[in-house]
Amino acid sequence: MQRRPLFGFAILVLFLVGVYFLLPNLQPIVSLFSIFGVAGLLAITLHEAGHVIGGKVMGMQFGYFVAGPFHIEKGRKGIRIRENRNWGLIGGVALMHPAEGRSEDRLRKDLAVMTMSGPLTSLALGLLMLAVWYTSGIEFFAICSMFHGVILFATILPLPNGQFQTDGTAFFHLIKRTNEAKSKIQSALLTGEMYGAKRPLQWSSSMYKACQEKMDRATDVKEVFIEAMFVFYVEADRDGIMPAIDRQINHFRIKPDKKSAIYYGPFLEWRMLADALCGTLDNQKLSEYAAGVSSLSDGTYSRMQAMVAWSRQDGDKALMYSKEAFAPYEKLNGFGVLEREWTRMLATRIRTSAKTIA
Repeated sequence: MQRRPLFGFAILVLFLVGVYFLLPNLQPIVSLFSIFGVAGLLAITLHEAGHVIGGKVMGMQFGYFVAGPFHIEKGRKGIRIRENRNWGLIGGVALMHPAEGRSEDRLRKDLAVMTMSGPLTSLALGLLMLAVWYTSGIEFFAICSMFHGVILFATILPLPNGQFQTDGTAFFHLIKRTNEAKSKIQSALLTGEMYGAKRPLQWSSSMYKACQEKMDRATDVKEVFIEAMFVFYVEADRDGIMPAIDRQINHFRIKPDKKSAIYYGPFLEWRMLADALCGTLDNQKLSEYAAGVSSLSDGTYSRMQAMVAWSRQDGDKALMYSKEAFAPYEKLNGFGVLEREWTRMLATRIRTSAKTIA
């Protein structure tokens, strides 16, 4: 089983508690580490909350935000808190959806304000904590101020940040109206539709056509990742998962590649899922494709692990993973409707297979 952030946090807390009581001479060090941990998590959470507040001020719709082991999202029946299963997101991330009917210029302003609200929140809270420490002398506030400052400089500067952009880089592109900013705006519109109340078959036909045209000009799915997902979900809802994923796999010639797993992984998992639901799963191909699925996509990753366990005739573990795969989509509208349907279908096939073997 993949060790998730909450598991890691729990082990760390138990370790510190054990050291605190078993090694009294180390209590001051343990206390200091604990204060650093609380202050750091608080700084990350408030930074992401700043993004959310900035987006709400501009009329955007709340999607979710992640901080440490916690994932706070908007579901079908309101806000809920669940476990963050991705190590890659423990540093914090926020998603806001654009309000309907926004022009491109207005959406650019909305995104710019939302983007800078995080660093500005860190700046304001850093100065506030510094002032409180100066007047009270309580060291906890000095540590909080330090963490807010670290997060401010880590996010405001246009530095390389792996698959993600820093807030400073994103803001620079937005105010300079670069092609990357235009792409970011289009992605925001698409994700807003994908997370909306309508199931894929009811999504905007004009967006679908625009995504198709952009896909036709692209040579790699990494260039049109959001567009390809948009088209896939619409076609899967219309034609079924097998023909929809075959078109994507054949068009982009997607093959397992660990370096590009964050982009290729979902499509590889959907390809194996299509085989699993149709009863044509190939164990050798499954093993090959599983290596190309990133754990950053917790739903598809867990579902792939369910299929791997099923292929090894470990029904209990397969059902456990399918339950994990269901959790990220449980309260989602939009594409989440399809993902829930597919995950339920997979779990049903696993149960049926287990009864047959028994």
